[in-house]
Amino acid sequence: MWLFGYGSLMWDGWEERFGCLKRMPADLEGHARIFNKKSLERWGTHEKPGLTLNLTPSGACRGVAFAFDEAARSEIEDYLTHRETCAATEVPLQLPDASEVAALTYIYDGPRLIDEGVSLEAQAAMILEAEGHAGSSFDYIKGVRAHLAALGVNDPEVEALWEAVEALRIR
Repeated sequence: MWLFGYGSLMWDGWEERFGCLKRMPADLEGHARIFNKKSLERWGTHEKPGLTLNLTPSGACRGVAFAFDEAARSEIEDYLTHRETCAATEVPLQLPDASEVAALTYIYDGPRLIDEGVSLEAQAAMILEAEGHAGSSFDYIKGVRAHLAALGVNDPEVEALWEAVEALRIR
């Protein structure tokens, strides 16, 4: 079983409890990161939602592929469906050796999406105000950005929001 992480799943160590067999950089064609999902528990609250990543159908996305024993599928899907607040979607993932595998990933399409017209500055304010049981929304974007840099990825969506957050912090 393969799974694709493109946000905090890349770096927060969740996979260790499920006996991850391999982890490696991987590419998902036809999807790109977008900050459009409110976090109401992990990185924010209902009163002060955090802002987390999702996928939108365009471009390409480099993240991390995780391999697990098929016997762990049910337990992993139960955990991640709850954590990501949606069911898994199967996507074709390209591994570093150019082979392709079918992988699960989480693409949210529900009531926690922010309105498309929310300005970058308003999104940055959400990030600076929100904190949930996994940490602050600021910790989330900082961790994602650092782990993307380790993969050699400069994601325009992440960088634009990071710059807006930093500009708001120094005001």
